[in-house]
Amino acid sequence: PRVGGGEVARRLRQSPRTATVPIVAVSALSRPQEREAALHAGCDAYLTKPFTPDALARIVAVTLQNYGVAVR
Repeated sequence: PRVGGGEVARRLRQSPRTATVPIVAVSALSRPQEREAALHAGCDAYLTKPFTPDALARIVAVTLQNYGVAVR
């Protein structure tokens, strides 16, 4: 409560336990500034609403591949 997504991403990246957890930000805000802020905070990808299931699957697959996880 009362903590925004950017702050959550920063905290996850700072903790040794969660520093390597993939983070995909999902937001209704689609301006480039929001995307850049999320990526700067530590998110690996940014997806705007509304999105299709295919778009979500693509973002998750690419993000996991960037972490070296094999995706079918």
